[in-house]
Amino acid sequence: MASELAWQAAAQSFSGCFVTQRPRRAPADSSSASKQIRRRAQRCQKLSAAADRGASDQEMWQLHEELLAQLEDRKKRHTELLSKLEQDKGSPGNQQAATSKSRSPAPTSLTFQEREADQDELSQIEHQTEQLQQQMEDIPMSQRRLGYASSAAAPAASSREATALSPVQEPSQESRESARPSRQWEPSASPAQQARQSQQQPAAPLQPQQSQQQQQQVYEPEPVAEEPPLCGENQLNVVMVGIECAPWSKTGGLGDVMGALPKALKRRGHRVMAVAPRYASYAEGWETGVRIRYHIFGKDEEVGYFHGFIDGVDWVFIDHPCFHGREHDIYGGSRQDIQFRCALLCKAAIEAPWHVPCGGSVYGDNNLVYLANDWHTALLPVYLQVHYREHNKLTFARSVFVIHNIAHQGRGPMDEVNPMEIPGHHHDLFRLYDPIGGEHMNIMKAAFITSHRIVAVSHGYAWECQTQEGGWGLDNTLREHSWKLRGIVNGIDYTEWSPTCDLNLQSDGYQNYNVSSMREGKAACKRALQREMGLPEDPNIPMLGFVGRLDYQKGVDLIRDSYDWMMGEGVQLIMLGSGRGDLEDSLREMEANRHGQCRGWVGFSSAMAHRITAACDILLMPSRFEPCGLNQLYAMAYGTVPVVHAVGGLRDTVQNYNPYENTGTGWSFQWADGGAFREAIGNALYTYRSYRESFDGIARRGMESDLSWDKSAEQYEEVLVAAKYQW
Repeated sequence: MASELAWQAAAQSFSGCFVTQRPRRAPADSSSASKQIRRRAQRCQKLSAAADRGASDQEMWQLHEELLAQLEDRKKRHTELLSKLEQDKGSPGNQQAATSKSRSPAPTSLTFQEREADQDELSQIEHQTEQLQQQMEDIPMSQRRLGYASSAAAPAASSREATALSPVQEPSQESRESARPSRQWEPSASPAQQARQSQQQPAAPLQPQQSQQQQQQVYEPEPVAEEPPLCGENQLNVVMVGIECAPWSKTGGLGDVMGALPKALKRRGHRVMAVAPRYASYAEGWETGVRIRYHIFGKDEEVGYFHGFIDGVDWVFIDHPCFHGREHDIYGGSRQDIQFRCALLCKAAIEAPWHVPCGGSVYGDNNLVYLANDWHTALLPVYLQVHYREHNKLTFARSVFVIHNIAHQGRGPMDEVNPMEIPGHHHDLFRLYDPIGGEHMNIMKAAFITSHRIVAVSHGYAWECQTQEGGWGLDNTLREHSWKLRGIVNGIDYTEWSPTCDLNLQSDGYQNYNVSSMREGKAACKRALQREMGLPEDPNIPMLGFVGRLDYQKGVDLIRDSYDWMMGEGVQLIMLGSGRGDLEDSLREMEANRHGQCRGWVGFSSAMAHRITAACDILLMPSRFEPCGLNQLYAMAYGTVPVVHAVGGLRDTVQNYNPYENTGTGWSFQWADGGAFREAIGNALYTYRSYRESFDGIARRGMESDLSWDKSAEQYEEVLVAAKYQW
């Protein structure tokens, strides 16, 4: 009913368009004037009759199109006549012909009164056309498209337009007010004559008569050129699985990788899902209502799926009571408890592409590649092969296994394989003989064999894992499968680790900086950190820093053994970390002995880690082995020069300084002993004090290096595509 009233109001408004709003000079020919009045009356009757009988939106729209086309034709005809008039006035021959009584006028010649009337009518036609076009523009586009979509005689629409059709909306109050005419038209004919005319010429729906150019201009949307994805034709459905995922759960570099790499892969054009346990109630994860039961460790376990869509990535959290409350104790519990949590995570992650509706649709089986991280998800490639692919399920899915730390392999007695639901003829996948511990179960070994590709988190670490010293018993297995092994260095997330926008540097005297303002910005951050830590504020004293886990692997004992020497060099030392109890006591003891030069923060603070990285001149990383390392990347991004042990990813990312060629991004030492460590620190301090411009050049080269995840994601993409085409 509301739609019908709106069309009636529009019809009344359109009828007013054909009425002269000002007095006009009558044409010389009275019959011509009568024809014009009848023609206007017929148009108005068509509109009024169609509105009275409740014509559909399609019919009303087609009628408006027809009337507008007629107005355009009349405008064109009168324009031609006026042009002819100007020619008649300017031609002497025509003037003589007009004054000659013996010669009859040409069919196109007009009297003076007719010319004046036509010129006046042309002005009215232009005014009427503008009003009708304005009224038609007020009609929603959805109503116009709906009319053509349901009309058999309407021009064919593209499939893109057909899917974009929307239902007819009721006109708003503003459109109703604007559709009311300023004055009603009073016909010259009597009511009886109007009735006879309406009977003789009943209103009927009119078909649109538009040129192809007009139709395209009205109905065809502007084509938008879309840039092709960076991955080209190799678009994949990637499912990345990890036991921790920043920012929801994190104990080390694995959490950072799980939080950053999916976004980088998404930026390359892939559809990416990241799967991790739901340790707590996350605001970003919503209940999907999907709950699946899996048989594991001799019983059925029900698992729930929570989903969040952030930065173009589908973040899926596996919900089960065994995960609850462990965000600060991810690796706690007995060996069997950890194995149960890891096995349940792997089973739930494999079927997540089947069950979780991400954006209204599941991922499915096509172009599906799983990315399993470290031994906690090493059962995923095993389950994929043993439980699915060998039974004609997920036949075209592939798996890639990423080594973050080969020292942790998921070892245990061989009889612990049975609860993991592994068939007996596959037990040899887990069997490994250790010269020290004897025969045992090794989950990571089974992942090496069943995965389609293997990635180590740096080129140097990929080589070290194949040596007897760095393979931790799995070097022989890796050498057998070296054809599918590749090293890829991790990246950093510049949205979180960048001195230009770091939120932790925007208060308490700290300040953001870039390459051009590095020296001034770092001086301000050093002064603020000295004040916050209670150290003497001296801009010229070298400040050394350490951020990391207090463990034998990180070489903290080398810092402790070189402590007296560093204090004698007149430096300030700030250390942040937690871990082994004896090393935590060493930090407290070092601070107590040299309270004016040393600070030891036992624990962890993300804000303090950012501030130490920005304020220090030199970052110490004497790790005995380091698969990749992220702190040296953070340091270079902030213009802090790293001093590292040349192992694993530290060798790949830090180029040793060459004073003769003025190249390099830091200092490295080859042997994990105190002497080599102190020599590298001594070279850095000498350059800082004696050749400050060269030292600043080292820092700038680090800031200008491309350390982003985008570069690493491109290399991961190559591995994923290679796995896709491997049977």
